[in-house]
Amino acid sequence: MIGRKTACLLLIGCAAVFCARIPAAEDELREKALLGDPKSEFELGNEYFYGTETRKANPVLAAHWFRKAADEIPEAMYNYGFCLENGHGVDRDPVAAAECYRKAAEKKLEPAEYRYAMVLLNGVEFRTIEESSKFKESDVPARDPEKGRKMIQSLADRGYVPAQVELAAILIARPADVSAKDAEKAFELVSRVVKDPDAPARAWRVLADCYFSGLGTVPDGKKMIEALEKAVSKGNLEALSRMGYCYEFGINVKADPKKAVSCYERAAKAGLPSAMLKYGDMIAAGEVEGKGSDDALAWIRKSAADDCPEALYRLGMWNLHGIGTEKKPELAVELFSRGAQLEHPSCQYELGMLFLKKDGPIAKDDKAAFFWFNRAASNGNAPAQRQLAVCYENGTGCDVDLEKALALYREAARNGDVEARRRLNN
Repeated sequence: MIGRKTACLLLIGCAAVFCARIPAAEDELREKALLGDPKSEFELGNEYFYGTETRKANPVLAAHWFRKAADEIPEAMYNYGFCLENGHGVDRDPVAAAECYRKAAEKKLEPAEYRYAMVLLNGVEFRTIEESSKFKESDVPARDPEKGRKMIQSLADRGYVPAQVELAAILIARPADVSAKDAEKAFELVSRVVKDPDAPARAWRVLADCYFSGLGTVPDGKKMIEALEKAVSKGNLEALSRMGYCYEFGINVKADPKKAVSCYERAAKAGLPSAMLKYGDMIAAGEVEGKGSDDALAWIRKSAADDCPEALYRLGMWNLHGIGTEKKPELAVELFSRGAQLEHPSCQYELGMLFLKKDGPIAKDDKAAFFWFNRAASNGNAPAQRQLAVCYENGTGCDVDLEKALALYREAARNGDVEARRRLNN
């Protein structure tokens, strides 16, 4: 899975591992490390990672010594995984990093358990589609959300703060379906965590969601805004973008387009792809003085370049139909393909439709169309559910199965698809 949460999540854990140490005498420490003493190798890696009064920071040497000590010292294995995932002193390799976390997790090192649990929950986090293409699918660790959640639950029960925050976020991930018991548990967890002055920004972000939807507590707009402001003060870009949304639509604050633009702009310039898209939208809506449609398009393209799924879908539709630009169906296919791999259901649906065309920008392939309709339908896309039903009805890319077709027509109709309702009536 492509994602950009890695850095902040790792930094929560790595503070417990990259601990401050009193440097040993330089020659003595290096001599022991060269003789193969794992503890000295780990110590030397730490000194090269941070730098000391007598030893300059050197990421290449830090990664080297962590790797040397990794088989004997779990902390070194974790730290080498950190270097691999962040390209610190070595070529970035998130697949190898995940393996390091798995091995260190087996030794019950909590930060490693947490990172490996996140891999199981979300998959390996590739930064770009191009990066993911370098790895064989068989080499990439498979997602196992159930196992990942159990690991998070175990860590939370042991008092590991990042896991407690993550568990709270998992419990309220779908506000409409969350049980009262889970909502109370989530609110209790983050309420306890934020009492610590060093509480992570994400804890305040999750607490804001609790106050917004009344999960485990009564809805409280004032406290929601206060929690968002606290998260923003700690550098949470998602909270900053959410503040922009609140100011844009007057949610628990007085509507203020200028403040909304300021929030989106700050988050966009700090690198949040979804905020880049929103900032582009605000420019296109005429809310930003001195900027026009070219500026808006530039930000939306930048958002797409950073793999924001909605931006990829938006640009794909514009290029497919020639909206604001000349028609470029081949580019649309590329954009939809990237968004589809990021699990954007509309991109998956559009890609499926293009595979059905006899004279489209890609070769007709009924099985590929069926594959993408199936993925989009499982992600809740009503048109894809209807189109998947058509496939089952006609045997397009699959065997005919009228029972599945009927069930999918009904599901699409329940989700508001007018064409599915018409076909049911017929």
